[in-house]
Amino acid sequence: MRACKECISCLGRNARELARRSARGDEALERRIADEGMRILADAEADGFTLPPPCYARRLIDNALSSCNGAVPDPWAKEKADSTELAKRLLEKWECQKNQLNTNDTNVNINLCGSVALCENNPANPVNPVETKDFEHRLRLAIAGNILDFSIYADLDIAAAMGQMATAFEKPICGEIISHRDTEAQRESLSTNANENPYVSALRKRMDEARSILWIFDNCGEAVFDRLLLEPYRAKVTLAVRGRPAFNDMTRAELAASGYPDGWAGGGVVSNDDGIPGVVDATCGAEFRATFAAADLVVAKGQANFETMNERTDKPIAFLFLAKCPVVCRTIGAEPGTIQVRLHNFPFSNP
Repeated sequence: MRACKECISCLGRNARELARRSARGDEALERRIADEGMRILADAEADGFTLPPPCYARRLIDNALSSCNGAVPDPWAKEKADSTELAKRLLEKWECQKNQLNTNDTNVNINLCGSVALCENNPANPVNPVETKDFEHRLRLAIAGNILDFSIYADLDIAAAMGQMATAFEKPICGEIISHRDTEAQRESLSTNANENPYVSALRKRMDEARSILWIFDNCGEAVFDRLLLEPYRAKVTLAVRGRPAFNDMTRAELAASGYPDGWAGGGVVSNDDGIPGVVDATCGAEFRATFAAADLVVAKGQANFETMNERTDKPIAFLFLAKCPVVCRTIGAEPGTIQVRLHNFPFSNP
């Protein structure tokens, strides 16, 4: 998805925030970083915005990091730590309360203690395929991490954050199934029970059947909730992180604190060797490209991953995010604030 003029306001805020974080009180340096960031965006506009928005964000990040000569290697280090701790505290509270959560069609009791207990399973012994309703509950909680704005809740206001989490069970799950190589028989296989969300059902089926899943993280904090959906599939999952600091996105440094110690995922961990807050094949490392190519299914969290991979047709990709950006909403024809389960290149033949 190419950037456009409308992206300037968001990227401009990124430039100013990068300058503030990197300068650490040096007003002259902050002004210099911000001015150079605005020049980068002006050049991008003059060139006609030929790249996705995250690629221009990477240029802003590189400008800030180089301008402070490495004095601030990760401008979002504190926010990452705060986000992760908040998410863990929220999850702990949900586990203790075993809240009764209301979905659109029924009242269900989400026992998160039971879900987290799955962490003790041996990756060599995968659990049985997840039932659709349980899968949907896990999916909603994973997306709840995308609903939370961790900069707003950085003061660890648990009550307010809990209220935001609950909205994940009130929102409808929207999406689209886009298939580029389907047949009539394959299209028929997407038919589901009228009581099942077709996007949830299709994703669950693919995750159950896939021999290997590449899971591409988005933000810190959100990754804590991802674990609930990932646990039943951990034996065949490879975790993918950014190769360098990119806003508050996950890198290897945050994995353990987020609940993913060494050996947690059967497929291990791979870095994209890049600092773009997204995935651009040309700038990713060879190991990441090989892992991507070998996966039966790719699951990508967050809008930035969608913005950089939405036009790929070489692999089944499930994009899971909350529609926030007006440009993304317009591109996919979605209302702001909706939960999106967008299944691209579904279905291919069974793995």
